[in-house]
Amino acid sequence: MTIARRSLSLAKTYPVIAVVLTLVGLGLGASGTSHGISLGTIGAKNIGNATNSGGASTGIPFLAVPLQALAAMLFATPVVLLFVYDKNNGVLEYLLSLGMSQRDIYRQYLKAALILAGAIGVLDVIVDIVSGIISGTGSVLFQIPLLALILGLSVVSLVTVVMMSFSSLQKQRVGSNQPLGMSVGAFLVLPTYLIPFVVSSNAFLVDLLWAGIILAVSLVMFVASSRMISREKLLP
Repeated sequence: MTIARRSLSLAKTYPVIAVVLTLVGLGLGASGTSHGISLGTIGAKNIGNATNSGGASTGIPFLAVPLQALAAMLFATPVVLLFVYDKNNGVLEYLLSLGMSQRDIYRQYLKAALILAGAIGVLDVIVDIVSGIISGTGSVLFQIPLLALILGLSVVSLVTVVMMSFSSLQKQRVGSNQPLGMSVGAFLVLPTYLIPFVVSSNAFLVDLLWAGIILAVSLVMFVASSRMISREKLLP
């Protein structure tokens, strides 16, 4: 929690952009109810049938998935910026001197990133459910923000571990305060913009499968993190 609070005080622009993207994503997700897509019947087959019966326009709600996942990544970006800042200012060297291992340090920053990403993801789910109750639809596209939450947490996990494991990805872009490794997250989210139109009948399952693959890779990277990087690479 301390790392999360410090990161938000370090960079406020990214959270603001994340909130805007979240609102846009919620608007796209809510538009599914106007096309008759009711995900109260959870089965993926029903989702696909609803998408096919509604035509191309019903693919629009699934665009909320990458938007909200990207919002989660942007909301957690200050943690990555803080990691680079702490490394350059000797904070990580101090943590190593206290007896912490690379994985111990990774775990603390990873937890902070997941807390921030999860917070905005849970907010998406709550807002979508409340809007469904208020509108009287009873069942709204609550699976879309839930799917976005899973994808967002997976992307944030992988980006954070990759950033911390490879010092070359910690370098800032020319003319930008954004470390190079953040582009990995944008690249991972990119395919989900095409999924609603390429495989509209199975968009839910394909998005879920893609999120699972990213999560699996991030877990493997985290387990191997202590062997992938030497202690000296955490020094300024």
